[in-house]
Amino acid sequence: MNKIEIQDPKVASKIIAANAENEKRKAELGFLGKFFGSGENVRLYIVGTIALGILLIALVYTLTPEKYRSADFGLKDLWTLVVLPVESTIIGYLIGSRSKETGG
Repeated sequence: MNKIEIQDPKVASKIIAANAENEKRKAELGFLGKFFGSGENVRLYIVGTIALGILLIALVYTLTPEKYRSADFGLKDLWTLVVLPVESTIIGYLIGSRSKETGG
């Protein structure tokens, strides 16, 4: 990495302060913070990731040929016992959390 020589001490101190702030923020976020970020919409990102993951797993299981699926756990069981309850709970959570924020 090439070093840049800065003649103005004020500019150099601002660059050092910005780098220190950036490193501090990275340390505070942690692993999940690096992936989801920080701020108001973190809950939405996490819940959305869970919802998409469940839908993706259900889609793969649905498209899997019948001879490879479990005989004890069919498509009806998957969609009625897992996917629909989880997805409706997630939708309820999102609507409820938005209602609290708006004061409704």
